[in-house]
Amino acid sequence: MRIQTCALTLLLALACAPVFAFSGPKPGDVVEVSLDQLHPTQAVIGFDQVYYQLERFAKDRQKLFDEICESNGQHEAKAINASADPLNPESYTCKDEPNAHPSNMKTVVVGPDGRFYLTDGHHTFSTLWEQPGAGPQMKMKVRITDVFSDSPDMAAFWTRMQKAHKVWLKDGNGQSISPDQLPEHLGLQAMHNDVLRSLVYFVRGAAYDKPKSGGVSSEFLEFYWADWLRHRLVLADYNLSERSGYHRALQAASELMVKPPLSKPIGEGMTAKQLGGFKSVKRKVLTKTADEKLPYVIDYKAGH
Repeated sequence: MRIQTCALTLLLALACAPVFAFSGPKPGDVVEVSLDQLHPTQAVIGFDQVYYQLERFAKDRQKLFDEICESNGQHEAKAINASADPLNPESYTCKDEPNAHPSNMKTVVVGPDGRFYLTDGHHTFSTLWEQPGAGPQMKMKVRITDVFSDSPDMAAFWTRMQKAHKVWLKDGNGQSISPDQLPEHLGLQAMHNDVLRSLVYFVRGAAYDKPKSGGVSSEFLEFYWADWLRHRLVLADYNLSERSGYHRALQAASELMVKPPLSKPIGEGMTAKQLGGFKSVKRKVLTKTADEKLPYVIDYKAGH
């Protein structure tokens, strides 16, 4: 009888015990990862965009920490001193608390085995990968948009990623590739170059901009435009190693991009309006870009 009474007491205690729910990461969560934990969802980047950032950071170290803070959702960095170290967050101070500006953060999808697949931020994080004093071990905060970790296998995972428009399966020449041809990690040695992707970056604000509503998500916006330009802009006509030639290439790209009616399909069935296209080129913006950004690209190329 005593044994039965004890057993009953134990069962009652278990029934009344609080239940703790254990769950993994979910959409909207912010996690800290090292750059070498991130798996690319595109095979190409615009190298000139990375060159621009690297040269700018070399000439103005404050901009490096501004970029780090902004990518962590903390606006910019407060004025740094000589001891500021990208690998030591305690050596510098951001203006806002972590995750204060989540829309500025880079994004990931959680895949099988809890791996993180980067969907926005390949250029910024490749720049930090190459940045002297930073590199693959640098830790950054990223925002989770989707959790596909319950996919039964990698084929099912990549199918979900394609349906969600979270992967770009083309090479630097616009040719289709398979998921197993994606790079293992970020950085200039692993990623491939798409020159047109750089041009599209530099004409943002002059020929198009991120759609405010009813447009494509920002992950691969520039790639749709670059793909559209691929058979319309002859890069061999322009010397991208000198500023005036690069400026002319940007002008030509901008003129082509504003030419189609906003209702005309551009890529993947999306119209120029859905891709943020403008009706005409904003020439002052383009000139400002040529004056303020292109010199960094040209100087980096000349020095490397």
